[in-house]
Amino acid sequence: MLVLVTGATGRIGHQLTRALVRAGHRVRAFAGADHPRAALIAGPQVEFAPGRLEDVEAVQQAVRGVDAVFHLAAGLGSRGHSEEQIVDFNVRGTFNMLKAVRDHAPRLRHFLYASSDAVYWPASDLEACYLPIDEAHPKLAGSVYGAAKLGAEEMCWCFMRAWGIPTTVLRFGATANVEEVITPHSRFSIWLYLGDAIRWLSQLANPSPQEIESLEILRRLDDGREQLVIFADPAGNPEVRQWADARDIAEGCVCALDKPAAIGETFNLGGFAPWTTAELIHYMAPRLNLPYVIAPMPITRKPWYISSAKARGLLGYAPRHSIFDMVDEALERRKEK
Repeated sequence: MLVLVTGATGRIGHQLTRALVRAGHRVRAFAGADHPRAALIAGPQVEFAPGRLEDVEAVQQAVRGVDAVFHLAAGLGSRGHSEEQIVDFNVRGTFNMLKAVRDHAPRLRHFLYASSDAVYWPASDLEACYLPIDEAHPKLAGSVYGAAKLGAEEMCWCFMRAWGIPTTVLRFGATANVEEVITPHSRFSIWLYLGDAIRWLSQLANPSPQEIESLEILRRLDDGREQLVIFADPAGNPEVRQWADARDIAEGCVCALDKPAAIGETFNLGGFAPWTTAELIHYMAPRLNLPYVIAPMPITRKPWYISSAKARGLLGYAPRHSIFDMVDEALERRKEK
C-alpha cells in the first residue's frame, strides 16, 4: 500500500513512517528532506514530497496515487505557532488535504486524521467530567488548538458524509519520544526540571496573577543547582498525568490502517498508564543523581488521562512502554553515546 504521511518528520510522524515501512508499506513523506529527522526515515521505501499544507498544488501532487493518508501535520503553540497559524494549519490545511483527496486520489481506501485529547480539555484548573476520558466524554475545548482540532474533525466527517471519504479520527494523548523524558530543555522538561519551569514562566508575555505567584514560588525553591520538581496542589497532592511513547502511538496508527471497522469511528490513543508526578520524579531522581523539590502551586493541572479501551478492543492497540520504561531506555541510550 502507498501511504501518504503528512508531518512525516514530526515527533509521531517519523515513528509512524518507520512503523509503516516495517509493516511492508511504501510511504510518501509530506515533509522536507532537509529536516533534522529526515535521515531517520530515509530509505528505498520512503519518497519525500516536500510541501506545506497552504500550498494547494503541492498537496494535490502529494495525494496522487496514494491508497491511504495519515494526516498528522498540524500547527501547535508549543512550536511557536500563533493562534492564527494554528487555525490555518489545522482547519484550512485539513480542508486542503481532504479536497485534494476527493479530487485527485480516486483509489483512496482510508483517510486517518490525527486529532488530540485537547478536544476534551477545558482548562488546566478544571476537572474532567470523569476519568479515564473516553470517546463519549463531552468535547469542551478550552484552547484555540483544541477548537481547531474539533473543527478539523468535523471537516473530515463532512467529507465522509458528502463524498464518501473513508475516514477515521485518532485522538492522541500527550506523546513523547524516549529521549525527551529526561532531557533538559525538551518539550516536556518544563514539567520535570525546576530551571526549565522557571524559564518558561519567565517568558510568558501576559502572565496571570496565578502564574506570577507560581513563578515566585519556584524562584524561592531554586538554589542554583539543577533540580527536578514535583508539582502539587496547595494541599501537597501531586499532579496526575499520562504520557505516551511515540512508538506506541505509531503502532496504534498502523493497527487502524487496514481495519474496515475503524472507518467512521473515533479512537483515543493514549499512554501505557497514568502516573503521579511524585512517582515519576522519585524514579528519576536517583537515576539522574539529581535532587528534587516539591512545589505546591496555586493552580495545578487536574488529574488527566484518557482511556484507549475502544482502540484496544477494536484495533488491537497495545501500548508497551510505560513512563518508567522510557526513563530506563533514555538512560541506556545516554550511556551508549
